[in-house]
Amino acid sequence: MRRFDERPEFDHLLHWVRGVPEATEAYRAAGVPAHTNEALDGFQNGGWRLDTRYIETLTITDPDALRASRYAEGLRLLRPAVEALEGPAGAFTFAVNVTDARATAERLRAQGHEVAEFEVEMAEHGVSFVEIFVLDGPPWQPFFITYDPPREELLAGVDPAAFERGPHDLTGLVVTDPQPREAARALARLLGLRAENAEVLLPGAHIRFERGERRAITAVTLSDGSGVAGPDTEVEGLVLRFTG
Repeated sequence: MRRFDERPEFDHLLHWVRGVPEATEAYRAAGVPAHTNEALDGFQNGGWRLDTRYIETLTITDPDALRASRYAEGLRLLRPAVEALEGPAGAFTFAVNVTDARATAERLRAQGHEVAEFEVEMAEHGVSFVEIFVLDGPPWQPFFITYDPPREELLAGVDPAAFERGPHDLTGLVVTDPQPREAARALARLLGLRAENAEVLLPGAHIRFERGERRAITAVTLSDGSGVAGPDTEVEGLVLRFTG
């Protein structure tokens, strides 16, 4: 078993939105300095970059162009999670960085999971990545990703001033489930980590489960180190909890 070799860490949260520029404005109005990228290959994304971690906002802008793009298969695999959203927008899954996604896939298959692999080469940027999707389980559950070169190397030569982090840190994700402790244990097994009560201690962003009828990612927790909590703010179906 490779649970100690995989070194799972939070990589990014995927937030489906109706329009990326509009979502960027809403994030920034809430005090989170998101940005917007140009539309490409039939979809548009943007988001908030902290370091190796980020929140990605995304939406489809041209379905025909998307079907012919290199991202078509990845977005097809993500479609069930998007369709499980309660409304037209919301956070629908997240990525976990591991040292070798294909080795993680072997472990998951040995545990009886149904797994799909997806690989993209971005030759123009000198980078490629492998993503592993677990097809059984709740739609929101994470997928696994490995970059080549590793993500730390990718950012090593980037000036920190190249992206605007702002005063907050992303400390966790909140997932609702009718049986939060059981859901936390199931996620811990998937990641090869441990659960404490209803929380999975994923490095980079702990995953906390709360009781609710929906099985969904409903909120993120953000801290500025002040110890003074601020009001919750909803952005495109995702609640931003400012914990201080």
